[in-house]
Amino acid sequence: MRILQIGNIAGQPQILARFQREMGLKSDTLSFGQHPFGYKSDFQYLTKMPFSLTAVKKTLFVLKVLNKYDILHFHFNSTLPRGLDFMIWKMLRKKVIMHHRGSDIRYKGERWGYLKFADKILVSTPDLLQWSPSALWMANPVDLKKYTYMGVKETETINIVHVPTCRQMKGTEYVIKASEKLKSEGYRIKLILVENIPYDKVIEYYKQADIVVDQLLLGWYGNVAIEAMALGKPVCVYIREDLESYLPFMPFYNTSPTSLFENLKVLIEDEKLRGELGQKGREYVEKVHDPIKVTEKVIELYKEIS
Repeated sequence: MRILQIGNIAGQPQILARFQREMGLKSDTLSFGQHPFGYKSDFQYLTKMPFSLTAVKKTLFVLKVLNKYDILHFHFNSTLPRGLDFMIWKMLRKKVIMHHRGSDIRYKGERWGYLKFADKILVSTPDLLQWSPSALWMANPVDLKKYTYMGVKETETINIVHVPTCRQMKGTEYVIKASEKLKSEGYRIKLILVENIPYDKVIEYYKQADIVVDQLLLGWYGNVAIEAMALGKPVCVYIREDLESYLPFMPFYNTSPTSLFENLKVLIEDEKLRGELGQKGREYVEKVHDPIKVTEKVIELYKEIS
């Protein structure tokens, strides 16, 4: 089984490829363009041509290396608009997986008629099933050896860490307002906004955190929450009520924009609760996001379509 992971989304293709290689498979990554967080790929194709020509060049590049792989696992985007290239890959008898990652499908739905040529469709978070009902949810893996448990510590000043890759989508304005109000009431806190920082340095900010606030609007958690929980940090994030059934247990402090201020107050004042949430978070990540478990599930899907 030979796999090409195509895309560069939050380091996810790279993690899958690495653990697939550790399980004895040939698995490489291909990205088009440079990721702002500095994730590296085995093949990196850069071009500054107009979009229409870029799409053609991407497709031609995949064709160039195609004979080395049996399975093409696309993350976020295909090479041609609307998945037109999927028809090409199927004609060449390749197995194709489309792995939706968020804004590629949220509020849009499966508008690509050529997705019928995909052998499997996956989504990275269960809220995306609303836009792709025939897809399967595949949890994002996290490197548990890199994110070793450290828990919480006793401190006088509480560090609140927030990592807004997109301020509007993450609800950053509410985090800033809640922090300012907490300071005005005399709480000793420090808000750390982590933006435009290389991926390998972000973990150092997680380690400084006493509380991590993830996204407050979408209704599910992102990679920030996963990585923070792996370290044993308590996480505030908004989980939609209709999605709670996907959780084996609740490891977060379920927080909306309207409850953020009060929830942060509770966590600031209750060190024991911070510790308990940190422990639950690590247990949850080991159960749901263990890279070996996730990689094994993905490989089983590959076997189903092979």
